[in-house]
Amino acid sequence: MALSSRLNVLVVEDEFNLSALLTEALSGKGHLVLPAYSVTDAFGTLHSGEHIDAAILDVELGDGVVFPFADYLKERGIPYLFASGVYPYAVPQAHQDVPFVGKPYQLEHLLEQLDQVWAADVARRG
Repeated sequence: MALSSRLNVLVVEDEFNLSALLTEALSGKGHLVLPAYSVTDAFGTLHSGEHIDAAILDVELGDGVVFPFADYLKERGIPYLFASGVYPYAVPQAHQDVPFVGKPYQLEHLLEQLDQVWAADVARRG
């Protein structure tokens, strides 16, 4: 299932080239991408009032792990997935139900996972 609406996607990725690749791929599908290169940047984006429909989260960033930010998204009902080189078992129990795409990943697979996360959120909200 392809995303049928334009989304504001927060990409939390500290590898600049990978962030740029994700931005290009998502923008090419008509989405607005908000890049964040650290946990601090991610919180700053949300606190600045930017609307976020979904997020792609790397786990290990320059200023720490992304799990406090994932907690924040979960509390607010914002769908997200992990895209990381760490092992899935490093993800805390509170986030074990969240899709995990391991690096290196196929870009199309990651985009499919984002489609599924968004579709599940839309279905959950009714």
